Amino acid sequence: MFINRIKEFVVHTFMIKIDSNRIFGLDLLRFFAISFVVVSHGLHYLPYADFFLNFMLDGVTLFFVLSGFLIGGILIEILNRTKFDRQELLNFWVRRWCRTLPAYFLVLLVLLILETLFTPDFSIYNGIRYFLFIQNFASPHPEFFAEAWSLSIEEWFYLLIPVFLYGLIYIVKREVKTSVLIVIISIILFTTLFRLYRYSICGTPPDLNSWDLNFRKQVITRLDSLMYGVLGAYIKYYYSEIWNARKRIVFYFGLALILLSQLSLIELISDRNSLFFSVFSFSLMSVGTLFLLPFLSSYKATPYKILKPVTYISLISYSMYLVNLTFIQTWVIGQMFVYPHVFRYFISSAYIVFAMYLFLCFIISFFLYKYFEIPTTRLRDKLVVKPKKEA
Repeated sequence: MFINRIKEFVVHTFMIKIDSNRIFGLDLLRFFAISFVVVSHGLHYLPYADFFLNFMLDGVTLFFVLSGFLIGGILIEILNRTKFDRQELLNFWVRRWCRTLPAYFLVLLVLLILETLFTPDFSIYNGIRYFLFIQNFASPHPEFFAEAWSLSIEEWFYLLIPVFLYGLIYIVKREVKTSVLIVIISIILFTTLFRLYRYSICGTPPDLNSWDLNFRKQVITRLDSLMYGVLGAYIKYYYSEIWNARKRIVFYFGLALILLSQLSLIELISDRNSLFFSVFSFSLMSVGTLFLLPFLSSYKATPYKILKPVTYISLISYSMYLVNLTFIQTWVIGQMFVYPHVFRYFISSAYIVFAMYLFLCFIISFFLYKYFEIPTTRLRDKLVVKPKKEA
């Protein structure tokens, strides 16, 4: 009886309701994206970390393109279904911010408290910029909460794209289809040309970290990755015949482009005297990911034993992104090593530490998702203002 109660408690605690309408192909892409991010962040625990890094794709770019595809699809549907007035614009922001901001602000506040209490000379001012997502708009991202760089790019995407579309449709008076295409092309061109301009005035980055901070991790240099996803949503909505044509061939071609991008980066990491490395490597990876989407966005059928773990990781991927690096590695595992006499068995094996890191990522992310993300996301239904019915 007691054992049955324990089983019921465990099942209830770790049960997540999975929507039957979820698209497994997109969950699979999200699963691989977060896996590459989490594993690559933890490889430094292992011997031969540099060798294993060669096999880690840029999971953040996968996320960017997927996010642009999903959010772009939502925006295009709204623009074609309703009058995209100021209230609809506000509703869009409320829905996105209720999904992303509460968990982010929670983790940010926890990290700020920890840094203030235990890190000498830490200035609380350093954290203020993170609430406004301006810490890496056009300058290198600070060391604090290092993984927040990509969310900053996402949030500026949520903010700017609807504003540009609203301006073109209601101020310039362009039709929806034309407006969306103008915004897509304009931002892809601007961002790519800005990287080219920065490369022309700064030259070759002196080291990999400089390239990472000045080209890879700034809002103004990476918005185009999301726009490739929006381009996918545009083609799917307005040119469905093209989108659905030869999806498997396009998928394999996308994989080839991603692998080509990875091989090119591996070759160029040791010699960064390359325009491709600083300017066009992001574009190639984004286009390759875009080509995966026609097939993955229609792929639903899969064995349940595979579907469940992939979907679970997909669902908690945002929480995993928020906690895997600074919170878990710096504060949870990092503080364990302060007391080596207690954790000598973990310290004795790098593989055990790495396994512990992965386990903590899953457990902490799971509880953050189920008991904080889900409840706060539901708030958006209360905050969204529904249009009044005409009499």
